Amino acid sequence: MGRFGRGVFEPEDRLSKLEGAIGALADAPARFDFIGPESSGEMSFPVSLSAIPSMLRIMGPMRENMNLASTSVDENPVEPKVEVDEPTLEELRGYARSLGLGELGYTKLPRKLIFKEKAVLYDNVIVLSMEMDRAKIEKAPSPETRIMIMETYNELGIAANRITEFLRERGYGAQAGHPLGGVTIYPPLGELAGMGWHGRHGMLITPEYGPRHRLAAVYTSIGNLPLSDMNSHAWIGEFCKTCGRCIEACPSGAILDTPVSHENGVVTHIERDLCFPVFLRQHGCSICIKECTFNRTSYESLRSNWEG
Repeated sequence: MGRFGRGVFEPEDRLSKLEGAIGALADAPARFDFIGPESSGEMSFPVSLSAIPSMLRIMGPMRENMNLASTSVDENPVEPKVEVDEPTLEELRGYARSLGLGELGYTKLPRKLIFKEKAVLYDNVIVLSMEMDRAKIEKAPSPETRIMIMETYNELGIAANRITEFLRERGYGAQAGHPLGGVTIYPPLGELAGMGWHGRHGMLITPEYGPRHRLAAVYTSIGNLPLSDMNSHAWIGEFCKTCGRCIEACPSGAILDTPVSHENGVVTHIERDLCFPVFLRQHGCSICIKECTFNRTSYESLRSNWEG
């Protein structure tokens, strides 16, 4: 599967064999992997000769941080702490902001959101979000957009590992979830954490960034995280029913007019077999993000008009 693939999948698969690991349900959804077992190990993004140095600069650290997210679990405390106090949480929030992250979310992990044959060590989740550059999203699809997307994945992956280190240094168990791939489905986790609500394109829309961000996670032993008992963003779903701008703009016709709810509770918003080939060919596409009304107009303005 190539060096990139081996460096990512083999350590990740090892997690499911660890004692106490929380595995996927029997009918769990399979993850779409850009680099699968039959791959040569090369990313499928179309790259011009001038872009090759930039992509190589990103892909090396990307592989290292994806690998670290899995292999570093050996550094967890033998008997990790399970309760956190408010000063430590505030210190964590400040550290997250220094890494370029937005507001943190906290939730419990439903097993139905773990990808098939994957596993996590803890079901307490800190959800991370990082903004993507607005000006470069406006150029989508373009080489500049593609490089920015990969840089965001890389910086967010680094941040996830550093948050994990922060927790371990204070006696907590933690496992980083890299934004590229990951072992769980991130948008529903963000929604459960009260960070935002999904649009018809399936992405999490937040007050901070609209859909223009990437998500990652840190799974931790902390059992008393300040979980959200409500989500004030459900109006987004009703607004999106009246919009449909992303559906009209999608060049592959991949966004479903009516989402499909599966027996395992997972909801499908896009036909990935239609979406991902275009994503790979057209520089990471991102047209649905660019054209989303929540990218064009501020959250507060849309909410005020909707409620009025």
